[in-house]
Amino acid sequence: MQIISWNVASIRARLNLIRDLLINKSPDVLFLQEIKATEETFPYDYFLRLGYRSIISGQKSYNGVAILTKLPVVEPLTNLPTLNTENEEPEARFVQCIYKGIRLISVYVPNGNPPEKNPEDTSRLIYKLKWMEALTTYLKNLSALKAPFIIGGDFNVIEKDFDVYNPNAYRENALMLPSVRESFAKLNALPITNTLRHLNKEPHIYSFWDFQYGAWPKNLGMLLDHIFVSNPLELSLTSSGIYKDIRAKEKPSDHAPVFCNLTL
Repeated sequence: MQIISWNVASIRARLNLIRDLLINKSPDVLFLQEIKATEETFPYDYFLRLGYRSIISGQKSYNGVAILTKLPVVEPLTNLPTLNTENEEPEARFVQCIYKGIRLISVYVPNGNPPEKNPEDTSRLIYKLKWMEALTTYLKNLSALKAPFIIGGDFNVIEKDFDVYNPNAYRENALMLPSVRESFAKLNALPITNTLRHLNKEPHIYSFWDFQYGAWPKNLGMLLDHIFVSNPLELSLTSSGIYKDIRAKEKPSDHAPVFCNLTL
């Protein structure tokens, strides 16, 4: 089984690249983030013609996550059960389905940085930490139930200094604040395996390159995207990596897809 996760930064803008990925790599599961589409505007039929069913949690113009799969999945879930959104506008950042008892989960963790017009506003950071805590609680609950899962997405965390081209430039950024790193460390402390790190030990592996500053040709990147598996599935992991070449295509996303292969 091949699993791919990709922040596409707009499903409509990346349709041709997603089609090529599905045809050339033929993944069993493709997790998508930042689709920027609602259920009404999502191209279900387009992917169905390619052999993929779509499960999405959509939102107009912002956020949005999806799972494209060739597998016979059941029980779609489009909200993070442990997140309390009372008195808040819900954001489309979580989607899940189940294949043979394995939960397949696509997530788009909030960025957390303040709006440009109000740099003192910490509300987005507070929401990010709340969201990460809710996700960790949910995965902890699954682990306690011995319910296997595979989760992929854009986690919007620079975990280690060597995960970014210039760590000193991001010390005050919500991708790298101590509180954010601590929250991500709690997730990593669960009985789960980061498929990319497990098989790729070298530093300076990147999955994101900004559209500005000549970031791609200069390799000014950062690692934001991951696929985790619950520990019982670690033994079936055979390979993992990043399809960096897709970042060099015409009209790319600023993220490259990450992948892993499992013998399930």
